[in-house]
Amino acid sequence: MSNKTKKRLIRIFNVNIPLVVLFIITIFPLYWTIVTSLKPENQIMKLPLKYWPSPITFDNYKYIWNNMGFDVYFWNSVMVTVISTVVCTVVSLFGGYAIARYPYKGKKLTYLILLVSQMFPGVVLMIPLFEIFKNMGIVNSPYSLILTYTTVRIPFCMIMISGFVAGVSPALEEAAQIDGCSVLGAITKIVVPTIAPGLVAAGAFAFVSSWNEYVYAFCFLSSERYFTLPIGLKLMKGEFSVAYGSLAAGCVMALIPVILLFAYIQKYLVSGLSAGAVKG
Repeated sequence: MSNKTKKRLIRIFNVNIPLVVLFIITIFPLYWTIVTSLKPENQIMKLPLKYWPSPITFDNYKYIWNNMGFDVYFWNSVMVTVISTVVCTVVSLFGGYAIARYPYKGKKLTYLILLVSQMFPGVVLMIPLFEIFKNMGIVNSPYSLILTYTTVRIPFCMIMISGFVAGVSPALEEAAQIDGCSVLGAITKIVVPTIAPGLVAAGAFAFVSSWNEYVYAFCFLSSERYFTLPIGLKLMKGEFSVAYGSLAAGCVMALIPVILLFAYIQKYLVSGLSAGAVKG
């Protein structure tokens, strides 16, 4: 056996096979969720288990959309997530720019506070936030979630974006200002296009974190017309039984926007994360 063949076999057993096994372990739960969502309810727990639905049915999707209120939950999630993501990204852009560009007293302390704020579990803030929103009269409304998601995600996004801004040469902005741009014009025309992958990475983090969030939504919302998708999925579990087909369909429905988003921004996200890692 030649050395080339030996190296190829070693690579197959040490790299290729473990990667294939890891891929199967990772992707199988998603596959099984999709398969379960396409099965009739009376076949889901039937033995022997079928690894492919026969016949394929979309009744579970129709049922939760038309009868379980998932159309309302879906659009509530879209509204809350999109608004909080946009506001969080814009505020973090200007905050991160200020941290990266302007020297001021307490700058290191500000950065430290932003970092420390990420170490506290979210449940610590529930009672204070509930009292604040109760006094503001916005408990049991989407505004409570929008404010919470925005403020909770801003520190991390601000730190992330400040690293990208620090990697942009100030000379580019100075040249734009000499040509007549204001500071805001230099940011929008020079900085933003340059750090676009970083903005996409920060926005993706804010989007996914808000889309999947359950604890705050469960604490602040009590009216079904304001429920988001994570709360809607919770309703699939009854006291004595679980509608597995409906639950699986709801999970797939919640996954679709995230999958489409990442499929669209993948190239920006990868370049943004790698650039941020290099610029440290």
